[in-house]
Amino acid sequence: LQVVSSGAPGTSPTIRVRGIGSYVGGASDPLYVVDGTFFDDIDFLNNEDIESISILKDASASAIYGVRAANGVVLIETKSGKANQKPQVTYNGYQGVQIAQNVVKLSNS
Repeated sequence: LQVVSSGAPGTSPTIRVRGIGSYVGGASDPLYVVDGTFFDDIDFLNNEDIESISILKDASASAIYGVRAANGVVLIETKSGKANQKPQVTYNGYQGVQIAQNVVKLSNS
């Protein structure tokens, strides 16, 4: 499993499970399965919502998911509520301010 990130804000990392594949679709990204639903990327998913991640990278993945699993499969299960349990709300917030410091004043001509 290789995870490569450019480090730029707002960009998603590149994930390679089995290296660069030969799937004719042109994409070498793995197949993401989030709670049983197929996705091409997981940019919409919050890290706090993930309960477990499993990686399938052998022939069994191809047998289950077909040619789309040629580059591997990432199985993701999200957190969910259970029967007869009180609701639980978790808040994780962030606030920031950006102000330039020590700005040199320049004169116009």
